[in-house]
Amino acid sequence: MMTKPPEVVSMMDGTTPTLTVTRPPGFIISRLTAALFFTGFVLSLLFVALLAYALAPCHGLGRARVLGGAGGSPTSGWRRASADVRLPRSVVPHSYDVRLTPFIWEGNFTFAGHVDIVVNVTEPTRKITLHVNEIDVHEATLSLIGLDLESPVRVTEVKNDSVKQFLVVSLGEELRAQEQYRLSIRYTGQLNDVLQGFYRSSYTVNNTKRWIATTQFQSTDARRAFPCFDEPALKAKFTIHIARPYSMIAISNMPKISTTPADFPDLPDYEWDHFMESVPMSTYLVAFTISDFEKMSDGRFSVYARHDALAQAHYSLEIGPKILKHYEQYYNIKFPLPKLDMIALPDFSAGAMENWGLITYRETTMLYQDGISTNKHKMRVATVISHELAHQWFGNLVTPSWWSDLWLNEGFATYVECLGVDAVEPSWRKLEQFVTEDLQNVFLLDAYKSSHPISVNVNHPNEIDDIFDSISYEKGAAVIRMMDNFLTTEVFKSGLTKYLKERAYQSATQDDLWQALTDEAHLAGKLPQDVTVKQIMDTWTLQTGFPLITVTRNYDDGSAEISQKRFIVSNHSQNTDRSLWWVPLTFTTSRELEFDNTTPSQWMRKERSITLKDPRLPQSRKDWIIFNIKETGFYRVNYDTQNWQNLINQLVDSEGFKRIGTINRAQLVDDAMNLARANVINYTLALDVTRYLKQELDYFPWKSAFNAFDYLDNMLCKSAGYDKFKAYLLQLVARLYEDVGFMDNMTDSQLRVFKRVDVLKWACTLGHEDCVRNAVTQFQNWHSSPYPDRNNPISPNLKATVYCTAIQVGGQKEWDFAWQRFLKANVGSEKNLLLNAMGCSREPWILSRYINWAVSPDSGIRKQDAPTVFAALSGNVIGQTLAFNFLRENWPYLKEYFGASMFTLNTLIRLSSNRMNTDVELRSLREFVVERKEDLESASKVVDQVLENAQANVNWMQMNYKTIIAWLTSAVNNTQRNSRLS
Repeated sequence: MMTKPPEVVSMMDGTTPTLTVTRPPGFIISRLTAALFFTGFVLSLLFVALLAYALAPCHGLGRARVLGGAGGSPTSGWRRASADVRLPRSVVPHSYDVRLTPFIWEGNFTFAGHVDIVVNVTEPTRKITLHVNEIDVHEATLSLIGLDLESPVRVTEVKNDSVKQFLVVSLGEELRAQEQYRLSIRYTGQLNDVLQGFYRSSYTVNNTKRWIATTQFQSTDARRAFPCFDEPALKAKFTIHIARPYSMIAISNMPKISTTPADFPDLPDYEWDHFMESVPMSTYLVAFTISDFEKMSDGRFSVYARHDALAQAHYSLEIGPKILKHYEQYYNIKFPLPKLDMIALPDFSAGAMENWGLITYRETTMLYQDGISTNKHKMRVATVISHELAHQWFGNLVTPSWWSDLWLNEGFATYVECLGVDAVEPSWRKLEQFVTEDLQNVFLLDAYKSSHPISVNVNHPNEIDDIFDSISYEKGAAVIRMMDNFLTTEVFKSGLTKYLKERAYQSATQDDLWQALTDEAHLAGKLPQDVTVKQIMDTWTLQTGFPLITVTRNYDDGSAEISQKRFIVSNHSQNTDRSLWWVPLTFTTSRELEFDNTTPSQWMRKERSITLKDPRLPQSRKDWIIFNIKETGFYRVNYDTQNWQNLINQLVDSEGFKRIGTINRAQLVDDAMNLARANVINYTLALDVTRYLKQELDYFPWKSAFNAFDYLDNMLCKSAGYDKFKAYLLQLVARLYEDVGFMDNMTDSQLRVFKRVDVLKWACTLGHEDCVRNAVTQFQNWHSSPYPDRNNPISPNLKATVYCTAIQVGGQKEWDFAWQRFLKANVGSEKNLLLNAMGCSREPWILSRYINWAVSPDSGIRKQDAPTVFAALSGNVIGQTLAFNFLRENWPYLKEYFGASMFTLNTLIRLSSNRMNTDVELRSLREFVVERKEDLESASKVVDQVLENAQANVNWMQMNYKTIIAWLTSAVNNTQRNSRLS
């Protein structure tokens, strides 16, 4: 599932909505209308109940009394849930037969369901415990499955435990071990609007709303659609039957095998779709969708989308089968299902979900429109598709036994997605992009004391939602990439194949993978017989954080002292953490220049320090060494002052800097700036490293630099010395800006396009005159077009900069123009660009109106896109405070609006607090945490992280502000003086 991660009515008439943050208002009807409405409502409820009853086969068993409902507030129970929320193993599922009838029309949005679960009894018991949430169970029956007939078992009580989301079926006799029983349950539920479980979504065609029903079950929401054993290890086979209007289609994990009349007297247009029985799979991977969508197919592989968007799915259909074939070769295992569907949904909480055989996507992660969507968006589509297809084996064929090993699922797919993209778009250099986009990004989060291990114990759903974060995804991917490099790719691939074949259709733990990899590594001689992958990897997955490797050279004898210590960004010098890692060391020197060999030359075996004596180490005080080739190891590196100075001397040489590999130049910039941020080295040294950038034209070092400068920008943007920062960066980017220009060239490579996008964004934000003038002119040309929705003259790759800059320097006219384009856009990526750009306004009242609309059910902004608006405002120096205050003041409404899961609210907390760096802001954040203590108990990881981040920012300003401004002032003055002299 993509992170990192419901429906509204698009405003097509051009009016601007308003919002009062309360429950949606009612409406006025006559008494007669009210009476007719009430009568119809009662009859509809009765009909649903009767229909649900009709769907249940009769076993001639006595009916049990159902105690308690499955409705109510899910958060109130889970907040106080005990740690004991795992299902007992006395009864486990063998197969499910699920029959569902969704009612997809205004005023109803319910579904009737019936499930037959064949269970295996592993030990004698008088109870069957399974999961339900927000569904109403009407009847449960049980029978013993014999050779020729089924014998009824008396059900004495059916009780809902809303705290644990358990359904407990008590029996009149003890079930016998090693026997099979059939549990039949009849129930009804709601097609909710919070994008969880079985939910509703809508879109408009010619101002007419069309409804669909779809699913999102990860991690614990299959129980919202049917009673089930909703834990990943409890795999079973599923047979799905969906009743739907004849004008719609239903798709599920497996192919449809037949369609039959529904024979509902009051629903003459309904018919049943029956799907093939699935392979054994986890409940969270079950999926089904009922829609009026259309499809394109190459036979085994199909893509679905609404009619007006189907043409945007051509790229997905082009690359999907190619990536699937690549993975079949990579894993050496054929895709195990007879078909694979991908569908683009108008409303979807995550980026995508890897349901086996039916992958569901947000429109923006599956659809791409040439000439409208950007190159960056094209890569995003390819990356997400590659990620979800990687899961079809790693996660679906073999599934983590429990959510503690979620990282194994998501980290693996986040790494292997790069290999899939490389297979179809090799010129994009996706594996190299991983370093600056993923690895260096997650270093920032994992450097806090409040980070968490990759593998972490979790119990209730809010805790599980908490770990769908960068640690599970990006750090998980980074340590798997490290393992791929130290084992060699040949051993890594053979170990994966061994693991997948041995554990196929079962669940596993990380130790199962470590064993398979160890076997292959010993066989190939890549690890000593007394060393296992588990020994190494446990230090990376079971401990929080990562090491700082400090290299202190002895220039007299040519040796080097290598030490390790956990890197913590909040005052590293006071760090007392004693964690130690198995660290693979790679290095090269100014005499060797070997930037391709990533095989470890030495290991630190959980040692605090070692003395490295290697003939390759230089003795001259003028030579340099660099550790962590291509940054394949998940650690930062610091050097003694002399070695740093040698590296700086090499970098500032007009041609000599190219002697250092591109990725390692990016590493030096990233490490230096973040070591200074943690007070390991001083900012004078770190900023000296950045001086060489004025001659750098490669994408990767600049990407690392922009990431590092982004933090400085966040900290300095409200300070009196910000002008010095702006002046220094404008000097640095001058040559780069001249190199890429403001013209988008269709023949440019992907990385050149990305480089142009980044430098134009920074140049315009910093007020570069040529950049701002070009952006405003292009926006005005669009604004003056008589048909702006059909004719947008702005090149797709320049849209983000042009839109944001024009709105930033403009006023209401520019903003309202962008808003109308957003409402009328049919391409999801274009809508996303406009959502981000509208947060660039400098008008507080416009931003206030915008954030209100973001959570208004009738504004045109979908629920799934509200975090995008919060992110846009939080990235704006004016909007950040406004966003946090809005979150604090409207917390009860937001909690209701986004539903039971804390996932979205956690995202909003992170976004709106990221720039805080004053005592006043820190105090406000702490007050909010106290005010909402009860709600935030299940989000303690997020709360700890944002508090630590804010405190670290405050400390940073006190320790570094004067030093940085003094250095920037000197650097700017020197450049200006040299310019005058020349």
